[in-house]
Amino acid sequence: MIDLNCDMGESFGSYKMGNDEEIIQYISSANVACGFHAGDPHVMRKTVSIAKEYGVAVGAHPGLPDLMGFGRRDIDISPQELKDYFIYQIGALKAFVEAAGMKLQHVKQHGALLKMGLEDEKLGLAMAEATKEVSTGLIFVTHSGISLVDIAENIGLRVAKEAYADRAYNADKTLVSRKLPGSVIKDPEKIKMRIEQLINDGTVTTIDNKIIELEFDTIALHGDTPGASEIIKTIRKKLSDLRISIKPMAEIC
Repeated sequence: MIDLNCDMGESFGSYKMGNDEEIIQYISSANVACGFHAGDPHVMRKTVSIAKEYGVAVGAHPGLPDLMGFGRRDIDISPQELKDYFIYQIGALKAFVEAAGMKLQHVKQHGALLKMGLEDEKLGLAMAEATKEVSTGLIFVTHSGISLVDIAENIGLRVAKEAYADRAYNADKTLVSRKLPGSVIKDPEKIKMRIEQLINDGTVTTIDNKIIELEFDTIALHGDTPGASEIIKTIRKKLSDLRISIKPMAEIC
């Protein structure tokens, strides 16, 4: 079994981002923006409603308060400020999820927060602690093979380790900066090869052609990647060919 997660609910007001209505039919877990880097209350409600319709589990995708930069720019904040940002955003989405008669499944940090958490252990701990303070039952989702996994597990959180279908990796298992060419994989055939390598060998090929091992419970992609709809269909078909069942991460971790 494997979980497929995708970032969703990233539209804002009159501005539409991604093709949530189509993509959500092919995934098992949705990471819903909570209004800081993207999304708004109406989009949050609508995204949760669509997820319920298709039986997709919902998680919070908190980000930095940076709509213009889409949460992908570093901001100088304290651990306590970051905890407050997380609790605020998780709590807002949790209310929409529960109002729809569902249960919030997970929390996944967005954008620059991953890099910031890796560079400053106190920030990484703040994200994990905020998740636990909202609910001890929430799953903390983060990249496989990095220190945030240990930080979250050490405070007693369930952790879902993820591998990316549409992002290039460095040899240290971090993602290649979006500022560099080749950081986002857009070719469905290359993504199909990535999935096959992950499932069969538990490895990915880095941007400089090294082979690294990755443990993973969930495969992630981005709803704003060009051609995301075709990419997710390609992934689903490849997983079906490999006889892999698609299940929400709560059934796997």
